[in-house]
Parts: sequence; C-alpha cells; structure tokens
Amino acid sequence: MVAVVQASRRCSVSVTTEAQFISSSSDVNSVSSCGSKSHPWRLEAAAGQRINISLLDFTATVPTSRDRVTCRQYGYVLEKLNKRNVSVCAGGGAQLRQTHVLLSQSNNLHIVQTPISERKYLIKLEGMGRYILPFSIVID
Repeated sequence: MVAVVQASRRCSVSVTTEAQFISSSSDVNSVSSCGSKSHPWRLEAAAGQRINISLLDFTATVPTSRDRVTCRQYGYVLEKLNKRNVSVCAGGGAQLRQTHVLLSQSNNLHIVQTPISERKYLIKLEGMGRYILPFSIVID
C-alpha cells in the first residue's frame, strides 16, 4: 500500500519507518498551499531518528546531448539543526526513476517544492533507526 501524505492546515508530517510520499499533484502554485515557500512541509520523526528522503521521478527520460542538466530541481530540503539546504534534484545524465536526496542528521526537516505542473514525481519519506553516537569508555 502506498501512503500519500494529504495536505492539512499545518502542513506537517509525522515520519515513521513506513514509507510515505509527498505528491507533485499538490497545488504548490498557490502561496498558501503545503510545499510552498511560505508553508513548507514540516517533517518530524521520533526523537533520535533520522529522515531518509528520495525522489521518484516519473517524467525521467533518456537525456539527449543537449539535455545534460546537472540538476532538474523539484524543490529543496532545509535542515535547521546544521543550517543545511539540499536540492531535491534529478538529472546529471541519470535515467533513474529513484534518486537518493538526503539522510538527515536530525529528526526535523522542511521541504519546499518547486511549482512545476508538468513534472510528475513523488518525494519518498522514511524514518530511519535511532542514531547512535560513538562513545568511549575510560578505565582508570
């Protein structure tokens, strides 16, 4: 079963280990809709978890010599913990339907989608296991 995230008034998604998807069919051309710059998707996983994001691009085609775009941008992901801004891209000569975008370092992210109506895609969200920090034991 494919779980496509439905827009709510808060544009928030509780990310779990079960895959969920944000669809390109949401109306991001509207300033007040989820995925817009003023109302980004707010993703939150359980404390200590990380969020894995991939792009499933259904408009991907075999590139021609003049179509070697390094990044066909579908939006961007903002991770406030480390002030990281990562593009949600397809391209670079890859004909892959699925492209890995990011494995977060925190459990909170924002996603802003680029309002391009002719592209058909899904943004896949998955919560990953708890992040285990390395530690050392000192014995006196």
